[in-house]
Amino acid sequence: MEEEKVFDDDGHLKKHPKGKFIYRLAGRDRQKSASYYTPEVLTKCLVKYALKELLQGKTADEILKLTICEPAMGSAAFLNEAINQLSEEYLLRKQRETARIIPHQDYAQEKQKVKMFIADNNVFGVDLNPVAVELAEVSLWLNTIYEGAFVPWFGMQLACGNSLVGARRQVFSSKLLQSVSKSQPSWLDSVPDRVMLGTERPSHTVYHFLVPDKGMADYKDKVVRQMAKSSIEKIKSWKKTFFKAFSKGETEQLERLSDAVDRLWDKQKDQLRKIRQRTADPLEVFGQPEKQNGKVPSTTQQKDRILSQEIHSKDVRNSSPYRRLKLVMDYWCALWFWPIEKAHLLPTREEFTLDLSLILEGNLLHTFGEDGDLPLFPDSQPRDEALKLIDEHGYVNIDNLCKDIPRIALVRELADRYHFLHWGLHFADIFAEGGGFDLVLGNPPWIKVEWEEGGILGEAEPLFVFRKFSGPALGDMRTGLLSSRELKRLYIDSYEESVAMQNFLHAEQNYPLGGCRLILHIFSGMRYERSA
Repeated sequence: MEEEKVFDDDGHLKKHPKGKFIYRLAGRDRQKSASYYTPEVLTKCLVKYALKELLQGKTADEILKLTICEPAMGSAAFLNEAINQLSEEYLLRKQRETARIIPHQDYAQEKQKVKMFIADNNVFGVDLNPVAVELAEVSLWLNTIYEGAFVPWFGMQLACGNSLVGARRQVFSSKLLQSVSKSQPSWLDSVPDRVMLGTERPSHTVYHFLVPDKGMADYKDKVVRQMAKSSIEKIKSWKKTFFKAFSKGETEQLERLSDAVDRLWDKQKDQLRKIRQRTADPLEVFGQPEKQNGKVPSTTQQKDRILSQEIHSKDVRNSSPYRRLKLVMDYWCALWFWPIEKAHLLPTREEFTLDLSLILEGNLLHTFGEDGDLPLFPDSQPRDEALKLIDEHGYVNIDNLCKDIPRIALVRELADRYHFLHWGLHFADIFAEGGGFDLVLGNPPWIKVEWEEGGILGEAEPLFVFRKFSGPALGDMRTGLLSSRELKRLYIDSYEESVAMQNFLHAEQNYPLGGCRLILHIFSGMRYERSA
């Protein structure tokens, strides 16, 4: 492979004779994406005992209503195992309940039908690696397909995202935002309260992703501070005003924006529910009544187009509630990961609030013709419904906002790079109907998130991590290596990512139970408690 070739200073290909020892550090990509194989014996055992508790007292029909999620799915090993075991259990209980026995020669086919139904309706997954999402789709297809069946569509079930970094449906009391006394807590030292989807947000509260957090752009490493003195000083100056207490007028404005969030979130929930119904295909399952509505399965291309236009607003001028809310939540997350060299683009408090208003409330006075030749509405959506969306929520073209406002363009760039995932938004209808998933499966994380410069510098000079040097020698070697502009950029980028992730996971406001303990609980295959 071309990327495996190494050249000397004269541009000649390096050749190593047979028997020569070559020391080479393993790449960091696999570790960063947690791309590790899960043995089948582990998936079977974990799923077996998780289902043993979950299925107690359940009827066969109730099994077909369970929702299962794998938040770090890779190739969907746990999802496939859950599908296999749930299908077996469904057929076992359904035969017992109906006093009907499936003939031996038909059993394999009937089981595949149940597996297809569960895969097409009940399983959800997330992975940071976009390639893993594609592999998961193929894995689920291969596990559930049977002769005469159509290819299942996972466009609304599998997502590329970081399961641990995102905004939530949580609020602060407005009183906390105005606290200026050291004796009284402020929102910066408080944990926001959860508001379940489907319940009304308490009065005089503000969504947590509309206000700053002290962990944002928090870079303290001495080496990095020396490398980017002016930018670090700009960040320090920005923090002095960005984190000050809010005035009564500012708080009222944030309450108004929270009302706009509620309206958009409700619309997103309804849109997801309707699209799931429109893209659901009829499937025959043993023991279930035959569907007589004559619905013909839609093609994958048709489903992709509906999702692309109506939810993601691709090639459509008016942005959907999902895309608008996602940009606001991405904005909040992006401030944690803000690039040091882009410190000059950090928003003032007034700019931040104005940007939120432009995104959430829209502008009915905008001249639609200014947006070029793109259609105003999705062609897959009824015109009356699209017009009603503008009447109720205003007109917003996010692509134009990104063109006009560089800091918003940077937010979108950071969201694409780090794959922020907002669970209550992305799966809004699932959270509204049941409060979450019935079962969450996966491996607990075992890599500690921390900044280690050796992983970066060691790729250019293995001796940096292979041998232990004294402080002065280490500093001289670091200085020499970082004279390369490319390596310096990589060094700072890696530092920003590691430290921002560490700050986010350690923030009490994000993980009040203690980052690692909560993450282990989520990833350990325990049932998601809907009343939590």
